[in-house]
Amino acid sequence: MKSYRIYIVGADGRLQLGQAFEAADDVAAVARTLELAVRGQGAELWEGGRIVGRVSAAGAFAAGAD
Repeated sequence: MKSYRIYIVGADGRLQLGQAFEAADDVAAVARTLELAVRGQGAELWEGGRIVGRVSAAGAFAAGAD
């Protein structure tokens, strides 16, 4: 199991509300992130110092960094 963290992106672009969880791999972590993400707000998924991807305010996931 790997350790991941989801952060909600505030209206000012700052990361807020980190929530840690474990998942077998990135695919499982993305599925969990989409469950945890708040509709109408962006979110970021991290594994340690690596950004796995971002969830848009509309709920779409994009892998990797910009």
